[in-house]
Amino acid sequence: MDTNPNPTTPKRSWKRRGLVALGITAVLAGAVGIAWAAAVGPAALGHGFCKPGMARDFAEFRIHKALQKVDASPAQEQQIMAIVDGLFAKHRAMAAVHGEMHQRLLVALMGPTVDRAAIEAVRQGAVTRIDQGSKDLAKAVGDIAEILTPAQRQQLAALAKEHMQQ
Repeated sequence: MDTNPNPTTPKRSWKRRGLVALGITAVLAGAVGIAWAAAVGPAALGHGFCKPGMARDFAEFRIHKALQKVDASPAQEQQIMAIVDGLFAKHRAMAAVHGEMHQRLLVALMGPTVDRAAIEAVRQGAVTRIDQGSKDLAKAVGDIAEILTPAQRQQLAALAKEHMQQ
């Protein structure tokens, strides 16, 4: 028998409480996901590297190995590594921006009401940063390609194609 012990208080269904809890969980999970992506996501950590410097070490190792395969000179490798160093320096400089964006997102979500305009501003800022990062990367790839000879670029392209087919 299903009775309400207090007839003046309407009985709340377990389904409604469950759906509300599920909704809150989904919103929080989404917020954490957005904050994680904006602040410390895979791109920021070098696709899963979790200790500072590991992504850089891995990149340097792979670049050195690739340049050896195309018989790059020490001078070419030095020029290329200077470009890579510049990219990593720009990435390190963005750490404070990551933290600031993360904080702004959390503030937008923790208030008495959700500040959708602030969430949108964080999203737009992230898109702007991603766009600038991709421009920086494209410029670096072009700069590196100009350091190599046409034959070396062809060898690297063949190695990349081979790697992608594995």
